Amino acid sequence: MKINIDLIPNNKSLPKEDLELVRKVILKHAKKVESMLPFKVQNFTFTVYAWDKDGIGAFTKAEDWVHININYGQLIIKGVPNEKLIDKLIYIIYHEMHHACRGYVGFLPKNEQHILISSIISEGLADHFAIEQYPSKNILETIGYDMAEISSWIKKLGKVLWNKESDDDSWLFGGKEKPKLLGYKIGRYIIQEVKEKQPKLNSINLISTSSEKILKLSGINF
Repeated sequence: MKINIDLIPNNKSLPKEDLELVRKVILKHAKKVESMLPFKVQNFTFTVYAWDKDGIGAFTKAEDWVHININYGQLIIKGVPNEKLIDKLIYIIYHEMHHACRGYVGFLPKNEQHILISSIISEGLADHFAIEQYPSKNILETIGYDMAEISSWIKKLGKVLWNKESDDDSWLFGGKEKPKLLGYKIGRYIIQEVKEKQPKLNSINLISTSSEKILKLSGINF
């Protein structure tokens, strides 16, 4: 699989060393992911845009396309690479490429709708893949869940599991009195339960497993 990295700066002049650092990090870890997951595409593209917001963000558009936004002004501080920001970039590569390989992406075939529980499980799988492959301190501190925070929402979630995500995406992202990134946290919990009950399973050999089967493997009673 050929990996393409399109660095698209804004109207400001960006130092070549900043661009090269981003390119180097993406290529190194994308090649590792390629060797581990069963991709079906021949070309895979990262489009990387500069933005003025804090940090970095990303979205998997299609099975062969990840869009990344990064604040280059925060990438290198006083000549020293920002470890936390680089770790977040690395996390994004693992997380988003897992989405791409699973095929649960922004543009689904035949105008399919994103189903809430499928989105939650996909986020959980992608986060576990990142943790399994790159368990840095920065990532472990930011990717987790607190049962005290999510337990009261699990039963409530059972009523809307198979609804379209777009009906109320606060179940995934938080808001409307729900904790921030609630669905991501529940997804991590679901996959953790699967792995504890089935130690031979992980985010790689679960990549093509249906949401229905993963829920059954988790043993969680929604």
